Amino acid sequence: PTFPALGFLYLVLRVTVPDADLRKAMEGKWGTLMSFTTWTLLPTLYHGTVASLILPFALGNAVVAGGVYGLVELACGGPNNKVMQTPWIAGTGIGATVGYVAPHYVYGPIMENLYAMEGMSQSVHYMMSFPYAPEVSVATGAVAGMLLHPMLYYPMNGVSGVPWGYFSGTALAAVTSALVYVYYGRKDVGLPVPEGSFVEPSKIDLVNSIIRFNNTSGHVETYSLSTQRFIGSTDKCLEGQMIAESSRSYAQTGKVVFDDRLMAFMYNYWDANTKTRYPDHVLDIKTRGELQKKQYVMALADATVASIIEKGGSTRLAMEILATIDDLSSSTKRQKKLSTTSKCLKEVSVAIELLMIAKLFETESPSIDVPALERYIRKRYPELTIYTSEEQYRDESIESQLRMATWKGPELSQAMDSWRQVHEKERYQTWRNRVLFIATGVLVSVAGTLLQGNR
Repeated sequence: PTFPALGFLYLVLRVTVPDADLRKAMEGKWGTLMSFTTWTLLPTLYHGTVASLILPFALGNAVVAGGVYGLVELACGGPNNKVMQTPWIAGTGIGATVGYVAPHYVYGPIMENLYAMEGMSQSVHYMMSFPYAPEVSVATGAVAGMLLHPMLYYPMNGVSGVPWGYFSGTALAAVTSALVYVYYGRKDVGLPVPEGSFVEPSKIDLVNSIIRFNNTSGHVETYSLSTQRFIGSTDKCLEGQMIAESSRSYAQTGKVVFDDRLMAFMYNYWDANTKTRYPDHVLDIKTRGELQKKQYVMALADATVASIIEKGGSTRLAMEILATIDDLSSSTKRQKKLSTTSKCLKEVSVAIELLMIAKLFETESPSIDVPALERYIRKRYPELTIYTSEEQYRDESIESQLRMATWKGPELSQAMDSWRQVHEKERYQTWRNRVLFIATGVLVSVAGTLLQGNR
């Protein structure tokens, strides 16, 4: 009952895939007749998606062949009847029956119930209405039944005079072992789909990933926005960028990307409504700009936390973090350099430190002007994620990271002294700029007056 499915699928390819090159690619990908037959016999053992596509046909063949075989055996009085032992009678008849009944009445309902592929019964009936389609399926089933009958009959019923375990048991064990070996030895195969239309489930975490400093490990690592956790070295982010770029190129035409190869195949070559029936398997591939912006925002927060935690209020580690992320980013020419935005990082860290003392330790003091601190920080880094309530991703805010690090903070008086120094420096710079502006205006006015007088 294997070969009717094979012949039917080749017929389906002829009808549904007019592109000869694509058909050759599909046939080449599936491999030899034996490997294709193996996928059909034991679909649940195969990790790829070809078996998932073949499974409804294999189930249909099994149901029809088993039913017909049982009826014939019952009518003939048992398996030892001469009719049952004659391949060109029993095998050909059962195979031909499977080749006709299964495509017409079984494949469609099984696919509709197994994969919720609406309208498959109608589609299969449409396929079988093509000229010579039933004849091809019946003939293929008849030949397959005749060839397979002796291969299946004797292992199941044994050989007269030979203990069942010596012949049938050994044969079945050997075949099963070989099939299992073939299934688990063919990891890198599957249905042909357009490049970028499908992302391996094991690679999904890499697609929407950025480079970020891990304050727990003290290293710059890859952070997945999908799982909201660190997933390894920076090489994983670079790998994810290549996968994401391929998917973005594919999606430019308005198509969607799947995390399942079978669904990607169905969507591109069979049914465009697959995306609406399986929205949970449609991936959201973020744009390059969205990832760069989120990397920039998180890097500022991570560097600020490192600056606060580092003893003595030094920004050495923070600057190293920003410089490292700049160097590792593959598209730094097109995005804002982190190292160029860190001129006031030390002063902002002082303001955030005092703000976090008031927030984390619920310190109430009339000398802490929380709104003023927030305005100071927002004016310099408006994108900075300060509070947990502002988080888009878990533990990205400065407040969350300091909580996780069990940060104790300096004495309130020490933090207030540091803030006063920053505030006085800020006031001095403000007045200096005003004086320079006024002086420049006066000098320009005087120069203009002298030039007019010389005329």
